[in-house]
Formats: sequence, structure tokens, C-alpha cells
Amino acid sequence: MAMLECWSCGASLDELPRPVTRHMNCPECFEDLHCCRMCRNYAPDASITCTDERTDPPVNKENANFCDYFRPTNAYRAGSRERQVGAKAKLDALFGTRGPADEDAESTDSGGIADPGDDKQAEARRRLDDLFG
Repeated sequence: MAMLECWSCGASLDELPRPVTRHMNCPECFEDLHCCRMCRNYAPDASITCTDERTDPPVNKENANFCDYFRPTNAYRAGSRERQVGAKAKLDALFGTRGPADEDAESTDSGGIADPGDDKQAEARRRLDDLFG
């Protein structure tokens, strides 16, 4: 039997019984396993993300589904975490990497009058930090 890895964390799924059912989760990260992301028919670069013409793919590719054409495969991509970190670094470079103390110090100009543009920038940065953690 072929060795399987979780599509999300790369953990070995060899100890799980086969076939992979809709109710199975990864023992390490608890992600659903019977989902588009774990299927060999999943094609994220295509406009229709499933190569099997008979399917009606669900909107969320990471949730468990009832697809009759599901064929598990090793879909873990080791570089996905590095890409996420790289994307966050690019956002930080784009919006600046200022901390809360820096924002307070720069929110007023030399005359002590607050610049409305700085408030909008600080609010945008706060929302980005909330979004990406």
C-alpha cells in the first residue's frame, strides 16, 4: 500500500485505515483528509480545480466532501510555509515594519498636530496585523 502524507502538515498517514473516509482527520494537525486538496484530481492552477469532468467541486477545497471520484495522493508541499513567511515579509516591506511605539511617536509632526494620513496608515497596518497574525 502506498504511503500517504497529510496535505497540510506532511504527517504520515500510514497508521490510518483505508479507504480514506469523509470523517477522517490528520492525527497531527486535525485537517480533513477526504478533501480536494488531498485528491490526485486537484489542480489548483486550472480554472476548474478538478481534472475529473464528472465532479462538481465544492467551493472550499480544504473541507471534507462527498466526492465519489476522490483518489488520495501525497499533496503536501514543503515550501508552502516558507512562501507564507515570504509573503508576509513582502507586506511588511510594503507597509513598513513599525511597532506600536513608533506609530505613536510619528503620529504627530514637529508642531504637535496629528497628520490624518498617519492615522489611516496606522489603521491599515493594524488591520493587516489582525488578518495575518
